[in-house]
Amino acid sequence: MAREQWGTFQDDAQEVATLLQSHPLALIQAGAYISRAHCTIAEYPGVFDRQRKRLLKFRPKQAQSRYGDVFTTFEASAALLQVSQEEVAKDALQLLSMLGICAASRLPLQRLFEEGWKGAQAVPSYTSSNKDHFGDLDTWHVSHLPTLLEADADVWDPFRLVEAVQLLKSFSLVSADTHDDLLNVSMHPLTNAWALDRLDAEAQHNAWLATGCLVAVSNYRYTLGEEMGRQLQPHLGVLASLDMNLMFASKPPGKITRIIKECGWLLCTMRDDMKLKDLMDRLLLYLNLDPLFVDEKWQHVYNLYAQNLKDCGKAKEAVALLEQVVLIREQKLAEFHPDRLSSQHQLAMTYLDNGQIERALSLLEQVTLIQEQTLAENHLDRLASQHVLSRAYMENGQIEKALSLLEQVVQIVEQTLAENHPARLASQHVLARAYMENGQIEKALSLLEQVVQIEEQTLAENHPDRLTSLDVLAYAYRANGQVEKAVSLLEPVVQIEEQILAKDHPDRLISQFNLAVYLRQLKRRDAALQMLKHVVEVERQVFDETHPDRIRSEKWLKVFEDEMVEAGSANYTVIESDGFWEYSENEIVETESAEMSKRRTKSR
Repeated sequence: MAREQWGTFQDDAQEVATLLQSHPLALIQAGAYISRAHCTIAEYPGVFDRQRKRLLKFRPKQAQSRYGDVFTTFEASAALLQVSQEEVAKDALQLLSMLGICAASRLPLQRLFEEGWKGAQAVPSYTSSNKDHFGDLDTWHVSHLPTLLEADADVWDPFRLVEAVQLLKSFSLVSADTHDDLLNVSMHPLTNAWALDRLDAEAQHNAWLATGCLVAVSNYRYTLGEEMGRQLQPHLGVLASLDMNLMFASKPPGKITRIIKECGWLLCTMRDDMKLKDLMDRLLLYLNLDPLFVDEKWQHVYNLYAQNLKDCGKAKEAVALLEQVVLIREQKLAEFHPDRLSSQHQLAMTYLDNGQIERALSLLEQVTLIQEQTLAENHLDRLASQHVLSRAYMENGQIEKALSLLEQVVQIVEQTLAENHPARLASQHVLARAYMENGQIEKALSLLEQVVQIEEQTLAENHPDRLTSLDVLAYAYRANGQVEKAVSLLEPVVQIEEQILAKDHPDRLISQFNLAVYLRQLKRRDAALQMLKHVVEVERQVFDETHPDRIRSEKWLKVFEDEMVEAGSANYTVIESDGFWEYSENEIVETESAEMSKRRTKSR
């Protein structure tokens, strides 16, 4: 419309503005509709009235909400897409439904679709005849990918996806931007809410199925979480929150569970532990599975469930389940089968977290021996097992053996993996810990500072791996005499963990214990004592009296309390009534380092 014509339409524009109560988003929607020449500005009130009546009939809750006028303008745009016979309109509607199943935040859509097409080519060309089969992804999952992806095409072509996005954008239903020449899409939260609410139960299931298959098939290289984790996490959270009845609907349980499992492992990689816990609790309930005893048919579900228990600080419960999974696989699979080795590796890691060092060592040495015979030296599975074996050596006091193996692993990963690859960072993290155990503080600091710097760029501030690295870096600063720097680093870690972890989570208790010790060293005795009292109170609720962490914390609480009494004395003695030990001030400082290194058990 030419500027000189604006006055001609002023009355009509005012009528539309009044009709839409001057709501900015509704006005944008109306403007987009009119600008595509679907009606004149004078005709728009009639279009709005028809869509309003439709909303009142089929979506009364939406129509009567405070955003009813906005939803009506959305429906006007959707109605045009529905009556169109063009392929791009159908693609746009399917994409709109899928975006409604996701979060409103920025989604790397083109990258996800491209990975989905590549994954479709990698999926085995068969479909299991068993409708409850719970194996790998197959052509059933490929057949339920979004049609505009064109999974059967010889080459990847983003044309239909880009056209669909541009059509939605022209109606102001989405926003789009490009990064590295790839298209990203986001939505206004109201548009996103409408896009979901306009779908009936069947349509929601179909949208979830297409989106879930896209995510699962896209992860064919098992690197999706590493490459797009921070952007994908809010969307996976929404996908995982859908009602189980809607997820399963009338589709084969085994096929649907495979999708849920793939999404679940992604949440696990991203360490969205609470979201995954909710998903697994609801899945076990829906499938009527016993959380304590493994059903062989659903062993893959229990594998993920056990990992989540471990990540939530429930290592004892995870061990009980994984021992059952390992027993099943040892009876059914050859000793070099990847699934058998994977579950043994997972069990060994959980043994470590549960303090069962000898069992972990025995199992890991067995696994690594087989992998050294069957896998290349730079194979990630082999490196992962060697990494965990190094941790076990450290926990067992075999520092030189741990260092030798870790330096070998780190040398390989630094040659083969990107500097921000999680496996590389984890190995560098554990090597730094080994350096500290060996008294090589400067080496440890240099490596940890490098790891932390990269993780600050790649991981969310509440990601457990990032928090663990900060915690260990704080310990390194403290060991180097930089106690104030250690406290300034650890205090935010404790604050975040108090928000995201249960009060009895081992990682939270470890950080609080460490911070109490550092505060004491800065003579902030009241704060140190209060924090350690809290740790002991929680540990007395969750640990029996013989648990080493509880014993250690109670001993140090006695030290702290006696120090408050003897605060005016430069040298004092603490004699434990049960005969555990006798300390002078210098002995406390020296022993703290050894005790802390034993307690420093956050796993990576």
